[in-house]
Amino acid sequence: MVSSLAINVMSVRSKPIVEKPRFRPKMWFLLAGTVLAGVVATFAFGALSGIFGVIPPEPEIVRNGAARIIKVAPGGNVEAAIAKAESGDIVELQAGAVYYGEIKLPNKPLKDFVTIQSSNVGSLAPGKRVTPAQRSSMATIATRDPGRPAVSATNGANHYRFIGIEFTSSIAEYNYALVTFGEGETAANLPHDLEIDRSYIHPFKSGVVRRGIALNSAATVIKNSYIEGFGFPGEETQGICGWTGTRNVSVLNNYIEGGAENVLFGGGDPSSADLVPMDIEVRGNHLNKPEKWATGVTVKTLFQLKNAKRVQVIGNLMTNNWVGEAMRVTVRNQDNTATFSTIEDVVIKDNVIDTAGAGINILGTDDTYPSQIMKRLTIENNLFTNIANGGKVQGSGYFIQIADGENITIANNTVFNKGNITSFHGVPPRAFAFRDNIVGHGDYGIHGLDDIKSPQSRAMFQRNIFINLNRVSPVDYSFPIGNTIVSGISDVGFVNPASKDFRLSPVSRFAGKGSNLAANNE
Repeated sequence: MVSSLAINVMSVRSKPIVEKPRFRPKMWFLLAGTVLAGVVATFAFGALSGIFGVIPPEPEIVRNGAARIIKVAPGGNVEAAIAKAESGDIVELQAGAVYYGEIKLPNKPLKDFVTIQSSNVGSLAPGKRVTPAQRSSMATIATRDPGRPAVSATNGANHYRFIGIEFTSSIAEYNYALVTFGEGETAANLPHDLEIDRSYIHPFKSGVVRRGIALNSAATVIKNSYIEGFGFPGEETQGICGWTGTRNVSVLNNYIEGGAENVLFGGGDPSSADLVPMDIEVRGNHLNKPEKWATGVTVKTLFQLKNAKRVQVIGNLMTNNWVGEAMRVTVRNQDNTATFSTIEDVVIKDNVIDTAGAGINILGTDDTYPSQIMKRLTIENNLFTNIANGGKVQGSGYFIQIADGENITIANNTVFNKGNITSFHGVPPRAFAFRDNIVGHGDYGIHGLDDIKSPQSRAMFQRNIFINLNRVSPVDYSFPIGNTIVSGISDVGFVNPASKDFRLSPVSRFAGKGSNLAANNE
């Protein structure tokens, strides 16, 4: 019946030397002395720089076959090296060294990537997610300007790749993002063809950084990286967030922490419908909130869409949303300047969600400001465990809460939840199908339908198995005929629930009784 997944579960800046005058000369003498002193100081500083390395040498260009490698000495000028770089060049930063930003990626006529990488990148295996323990193999780019990122992309900047870089801040002052790819450009002027691979992104040990990556660019890949620490009291923080112009982006095989949302698309109004985030892939990541965030940090959800088209959320592990639902798919015209806001053509599939206050909150149209109506959402073959199961987790424990929307299909999921199967509120969704799922009944089953026994209700809910985890009396069952309730987990016929292998055993009486949606989701 149901084929579900098994869970496997900084430096100190030098201070300028200030000369204190020993006497108070007359104004004309002071002016002449100042000019003369400036000239002398300029030459003296230049001489001392050559001796003591105050001003680092120019980037060194070497060749490795056909490739050019532009080597930047520790503390050197990374922007100057990037300015010299041509298509296919490597800008090499010294592993263990700190380079200070904001480094602005320029718009150059590049046809192939300029790669900015650590000199020890060879120790970071391709295709494998890095961890903080490997930071000694990375070079560091750190912002020291309040409110400014370590790296940003100018309008139209393209074909830049970072490998083996630690992005952080060296100051405690408030910052908006450590990496800013785009800031609301027109669709024709978006930064594009950008990549971050095998990198470590985290805030300064004190202070607040609102997000790790502002992902408002096109043709961008974030992969194999470790993004942590973006959770603070009273702050709407994210590991990754894109809200304007985000398109054709992939977030692959990363570890991502974020307080309010680990990953968010939408949340700020684009200036036109052309800039609605679209064509997004989030695959193979671990989205997590540390246990210390159970209190004292603003926590909302692990993954959220507010305004997006054509999104695939596939094969991720999502853990520890201490307050509220694991995911939100909620249309929002955030600031009442984008009535075109929508969510369309979304697939949430093959994910494992462990420990959250509730499952998925679906809002098919903005309930505050005018917006479009959500269309074509599929939630299939996901495993939810420990949904409002006590401890530090706070939430009502429902699997699905929904209002409005069109063509919404929820099928082949396995869910161990303490709350309702589904809670309807507001305007009912159109073309809603809930079938072939294994879900806890909770206390109230399917809640919010006018007539649970009507043909319409039966058409929406077909061939599901509801587990009576809360031990409610049969007189309190609430679901249409055509579905089955069992008294406990052992009655379903899982392969090995003690080992959290929740595939159906071939000998289960429910095996082979469901239908497959895969052909409809590609």
